[in-house]
Amino acid sequence: MLSAVKFFLKVWMGWMLTTLAWAAPEMDWPKDLAPATKTLLERSLAAADAHPKVPYKTGAESPNEGMDCSGAVTYLLGLVGVTPPRSSAAMHGWLSKTTTFVVVPNAAREMSHPIYQKLRPGDLIFWAREGEEISHVHLYLGKEKADGRQIMIGASEGRSYRGKVLTGFGIVDFKVPAAGNPKRIVGFGPVPMKDAKASEARPKK
Repeated sequence: MLSAVKFFLKVWMGWMLTTLAWAAPEMDWPKDLAPATKTLLERSLAAADAHPKVPYKTGAESPNEGMDCSGAVTYLLGLVGVTPPRSSAAMHGWLSKTTTFVVVPNAAREMSHPIYQKLRPGDLIFWAREGEEISHVHLYLGKEKADGRQIMIGASEGRSYRGKVLTGFGIVDFKVPAAGNPKRIVGFGPVPMKDAKASEARPKK
């Protein structure tokens, strides 16, 4: 009887840990966040909860089939009725023409660099190798309320969240490529939303 109880508890605890592992974290968003941006972030977190095992697949943008990085962003923006260009390079071209896009200098290789004070929840972040076109994009979710950890959502191969490696769609830690890394963050900016307000202005240096 005792062994049966132990077995039940072991199974139950395993189920609980698995469930909690995919529970969306509670976020600490700015009070002046535009309603449309908040909706995008809330639906993105819900999507991570609903689709925890979507594989990475080049050219795909469906939780049923798989996603690549721009496919994941296309899927997430589609949840709020926004249709972006399909590739990460085209998305960069789309947003870099806006006045709210922030260009990141090559020297910004640490989280403490002042440029990252301008990063806000809902921004798309773009990466590239030096001298090459944009090769990666993720949606920045902001800081977790529990410990201030900065996170983002999208699809990738080999990124991690709290030490756990993820291949596919989901939430991962936001990290800045260190000096010497051939890849770097080249810029970030908000997706054009119908109800974006002046309160979305970037903080000054």
